[in-house]
Amino acid sequence: MFHFHLDIHLAKEDAHLYRIFREKIPVAEQGQALAVLAGKVPQQRFSEVMTWLYPLIGITDRENMTRIWQSVLPPPAFAGIKELIKKSIGPEWDELTERIPSL
Repeated sequence: MFHFHLDIHLAKEDAHLYRIFREKIPVAEQGQALAVLAGKVPQQRFSEVMTWLYPLIGITDRENMTRIWQSVLPPPAFAGIKELIKKSIGPEWDELTERIPSL
């Protein structure tokens, strides 16, 4: 039952919130917003959030979020994030690397 409601909630976010976020907020400010959001997650739980979130969002949102992480994090920190993303989406990693060749 919980999973059903979560799916509905995430679909609404995908359809409304992320679209508005992409269309109305400049990329630089998206990075700032993402940094604020990430700052609210306890450091020891950050990997759990990443491995939970990435399988739930579509490829366009994965691409946008990954590009933001890549642009705002220092390379060593992004390398760790990149491995979490790769682990969490498995075979869909190839599609993400096609969209972001620098991965």
